[in-house]
Amino acid sequence: REVDINQIDIIDKVPDLNLNEAVTAQTGVARMQVTQKPFDNKKLRQAIQAATDHKRILELAYRGRGAVGEDHHVSPIHPEYFALAPQKQDIAKAKKLLAEAGYPSGIKLKIDLGQAEAWHTAAMQALKEQLAPAGINLELNVMPGATYWDVWDKTPFGFTSWTHRPLGVMVLDLGYRSGVPWNESKYNNPAFDKALDEAGATLDVNERKKKMQVVESILQGDAVMVQPLWRSVFSATHKKIQNYKAHPTFYHDFRKVWMA
Repeated sequence: REVDINQIDIIDKVPDLNLNEAVTAQTGVARMQVTQKPFDNKKLRQAIQAATDHKRILELAYRGRGAVGEDHHVSPIHPEYFALAPQKQDIAKAKKLLAEAGYPSGIKLKIDLGQAEAWHTAAMQALKEQLAPAGINLELNVMPGATYWDVWDKTPFGFTSWTHRPLGVMVLDLGYRSGVPWNESKYNNPAFDKALDEAGATLDVNERKKKMQVVESILQGDAVMVQPLWRSVFSATHKKIQNYKAHPTFYHDFRKVWMA
């Protein structure tokens, strides 16, 4: 059965149960609409990224279970994922970028998010606390989940959950290519589109990885989002069940499973 992140400690204490974990491509992005002020200023967006400690948000919001996000919406479990240099929180850099963006005395921002899952609020509360030392005062506008989906593609700054997809190019085609309906950030970069075209047209996975370095670098560098984490999902099975592997979308593959 499926197990919530808040239930994993209970499952660990039950002697007859195994806890099964799968890192997924399920995530949430604090994305900025690059067509709306003040987020049309790239240096402001980069300042927000620089002030963020992605690993710490994963620890605080999701008990460290999953993988660290890298602000390009390609997961380490995607076959074409290319590992870029790790991002590091740099408050001094964030302050410098904020001043260069025209806000030497700081700035007040508001982010809209839904209450669909507790970790959404926990992640954004952690982000709020991380941005404060850089001079960025972030207000959280927490609303009912259904209400958020009325504004998710309109709000200048919003935290949106995205479900798992088996390939990185799939979600990039849906959410970041110029002009597509789910492009909630209104991102429009012909160089990114061209790089994504080339990656998507490459069948060999190892060759596609090389092309994804360009795709990921462009999107991360344009600072469209803060993507703090990729979350794990969990299931529980009786200890008699052997060789069961959790799946990111809870598919059940029993071909190599047996009972002791």
